[in-house]
Amino acid sequence: MALPSMGEAPSGKRAFWRSLLVPGWGQRYAGRSTSAVRFLTFELALWGGYFGFQRLGEVREDNFRSYAAEHARARMEGKDDQFLDDLGFYENWLQHDQFARYEEGPSAILYPEGAEFFWEWDGDASRRRYRELRNSSESAGRQALYMTGLVVANHLISAVHAGRSAGRIESEEQGKTAERRRTGVEAGLDRRGGMRVALVRRF
Repeated sequence: MALPSMGEAPSGKRAFWRSLLVPGWGQRYAGRSTSAVRFLTFELALWGGYFGFQRLGEVREDNFRSYAAEHARARMEGKDDQFLDDLGFYENWLQHDQFARYEEGPSAILYPEGAEFFWEWDGDASRRRYRELRNSSESAGRQALYMTGLVVANHLISAVHAGRSAGRIESEEQGKTAERRRTGVEAGLDRRGGMRVALVRRF
């Protein structure tokens, strides 16, 4: 992460794109070390939160699947979200099919007979507990997704901040350069043949 060379003003565009890629990089480039550390630290914390919630969701998913296998004798391998939802709302697969026939008639989607889609809860309390476990797993997944949104926001905010910071420095340096060009020193001989030095300002 190289800093601009001596006498070279940081570019606002370069600072913007650097921080858009890695939060804090543009601030480092613009000489704002404290801001650079803050943005980078926040970025690392967000990614830590993302992986933490993702792992938590996976652990909780294993828990609710194991719980359903134990208390409802359900086969959980390869089951989609619809099956997992129905598992939490009906006491058994027959109850699901009865409600489906009543509500949807001939177009109802039923579970086929057999062990693959069988379930029978050992009590209503177990079914409710399963729903709590599944909801907690989904909540962790939503938190992980929320972290990714904050990561995107951190990149954008860092990029805008770096671009503005470097842009202000760039404008100040351009103003100083223009001032130096307008002001200069001229030397020569006066009418008497002596040395003359004058400060000249051009408008």
